Parts: sequence; C-alpha cells; structure tokens
Amino acid sequence: MLQSQSFMLFSRCMFAAVKAAVKEKQHKYPVTGMTMGPCAIFVKEYFAKNSPKNLSEGRTAMREAAAAWKSLDETTRKKYEDLSKRYRDEKIHEFERLSDEEKNEMITASLKEKEEKARRRIRKERRERWESTGHPERPPTAYNLFVQEKFNELKERGEMVAPVVKTMTSLSVEWKSMSDSAKKPYVTKATRLLEEYKSKVDEWKAKQSKEVGT
Repeated sequence: MLQSQSFMLFSRCMFAAVKAAVKEKQHKYPVTGMTMGPCAIFVKEYFAKNSPKNLSEGRTAMREAAAAWKSLDETTRKKYEDLSKRYRDEKIHEFERLSDEEKNEMITASLKEKEEKARRRIRKERRERWESTGHPERPPTAYNLFVQEKFNELKERGEMVAPVVKTMTSLSVEWKSMSDSAKKPYVTKATRLLEEYKSKVDEWKAKQSKEVGT
C-alpha cells in the first residue's frame, strides 16, 4: 500500500517537473510534428504501397515493415536518413514563413501535446505498477463503452479504422448527438462496472494493509 502511494506521489511530481520544464524553456520551434525519423518514413512508404484495408491487415503490414526495415542495407538506410533530414528542413522552412502569431500558436499547441504525452506515459506506468500489485483495472466510462462497441462493429465488417483520430472524431460527434435514452444502456453498464470496481478497490486496499502489517 505504501509502495503504491509512494509511486503515485512520484508520478505526480514527475509530471509536475515535466510541465514546469516545458513552460520555463523558450522554444524556437514546435516541440512536436517537426521531425519524422528514417524508420517512420520507410513505414509510411510501405503502408502506401500495400494499402491495408482493415486493422488486422494494418497490424500485419506493420510487422512486415518492421522486419523489412531491419533487413535494409546501409546505403538504403542512408537514403531514408537523408529524407528525414530533408523533412526537418522543410518543416523549419514552412514554420519560418509563418507570422509571429501563427508561430506562437503552433509552439503552444505542440507544448500542450507534449504535456499530454507525458501525462499518458505516467498513466501507463501507474497502470503497470498497479497491475503488478493486483490493483483492479479502472472500468470504462459510458462513452468508452460506446467507442469499444463501434470499433468492434467496424472490425467485424472489416472496415478500416485508421487513421484512429478521424474515427474517434466521428464517434465523438455521434455520441454528442445521441439522446439520453440512446445513451442509457451505456450509462447503466458503466455505473454498474464502476460500483464493482469500487468494491474491488476496497478489497485490494484491505489486502495491501494486511500485507504491510505482516
């Protein structure tokens, strides 16, 4: 129990430190979206050539692309390294052509994105830590249940769900437009799962207390 609490405190401190560092540092360029690594460019080309039609094919293509990348010779890799450098130079050139206001907006947006990535990483580490101690997994919200259902339907129909951002945006709009009665099944299930989760957490805390006391 004490170890879990210490880890949570450490996670909060780490995120606060990252957030403070991001705010204090003056950035000449956006901290995200300005680079694309050699491997990423290769994978993008691979996907463009193979055009996976659904999530399953996409995963297969990703594995194949990773294997193909590892087998490239130095000369071919150098080509992608040059493309990566050119990509960076082009992004900088595009950025420099913007007005000061547009530059500041891009930098601010990229800093927020970096903060969110740090937040997701800490949540992932906390979840893994909890899993190692047997902490119950937090249940999905009503909206999460809705999204899971829709994604499963897309998979069953063999429809492409990538890019995920586009699909998520569409589902978000659909959810917001739904009536309360249409949302009710998801809300009811989410409420039940949350109550079950709270009960499991109480049991987990009691177990942790006993282990600390022994």
